[in-house]
Amino acid sequence: MSRNLTLDEVKKILTVAQKEGHQVYLIFKLMAGYGLRLGEVVGTDPRRWDYATRKSVRRESSLKGLQVEELNGDEIVVHQSGGRSQKQALLPELTNELREHIGKRTRGRIFELSVSRVEQLAREYAKESGLADWKEIHPHMFHDFYERHEGVLPDLLEAKLERPTTSVEIDSHEAAQAALLELGNILGFDTYTSDPSKDPGRQFYEVVDAEGYGGYSGVIPRNLGQIATLETIPDFAPERVLESARDIDVIWFKEDLPVVCFEVEHTTNVKQGLLRQFQISKHVPNARFFVIAPEEQRAKFEKEVGTYPFRQIRNRYTFKSYPEFIEFYDWAWKFHEAKSKFQLHL
Repeated sequence: MSRNLTLDEVKKILTVAQKEGHQVYLIFKLMAGYGLRLGEVVGTDPRRWDYATRKSVRRESSLKGLQVEELNGDEIVVHQSGGRSQKQALLPELTNELREHIGKRTRGRIFELSVSRVEQLAREYAKESGLADWKEIHPHMFHDFYERHEGVLPDLLEAKLERPTTSVEIDSHEAAQAALLELGNILGFDTYTSDPSKDPGRQFYEVVDAEGYGGYSGVIPRNLGQIATLETIPDFAPERVLESARDIDVIWFKEDLPVVCFEVEHTTNVKQGLLRQFQISKHVPNARFFVIAPEEQRAKFEKEVGTYPFRQIRNRYTFKSYPEFIEFYDWAWKFHEAKSKFQLHL
């Protein structure tokens, strides 16, 4: 199931691509920063393989890709499906990089790579970047990233992203969800939230320092859906079960199966969260269920899990207070950053 790339993941892959092969780095930058599709960048073969007839047949339409002679100033012509074309403005820095790649050539495709080769390199570079699901990474995810980050300027792909040095503060239901999503992401899970449009607050925005790249400096707002890597629940159970799963605050997935389910009970009723988790329990026998809440909710949790039907799976329920969760969150980030500095990919 296709997922969403985060800004941090896109930047990591771009860094690897720039080191390993400048041509692919530019392709991915055009897709993630400007919204171009892979075929629009590299072109498509006028013929395709028909597996039914085992013959090469002509495509109904093909794309010519970006052309050397159509790069004029800081604009380039993009040929789209249906015979349409339009001019795309580029940042001067990218124009210079393209001209450096083109060299002395005066005509023809800017990029001399096939669609299938770029698809292969996307997986290779994702693996080297440390993405646990590198086998599932596809170039179209860079285009999808652009569509999910309308308003993020292309030069922000060059910018330095920083995290606040202070510990996270959980002062709302949405802040707890955001921290759970971030934690799941750095631990290598696919993450889902039932509240994608909610704003978790400024502490979860991307902090950007783009001095030298247009002079931009500030933050990129993110809602919960932009932190989560999944937009929809994988089909791991019958529809009636999926209806309950969709309402669980945060779920960590591995290979399309729920591994850990979280309910945040900031001020709400503990019982309803336990019930949503119980309703999917038979279909995910190895999943764990956590309730994350203020310490004063612990007594309510202990009372509820001792009642029917929750006592049937009492050993799968765990309560963690906000301070306990924050401690784990902080240590996980420290390990994640240390692992990155050590260039250790697990």
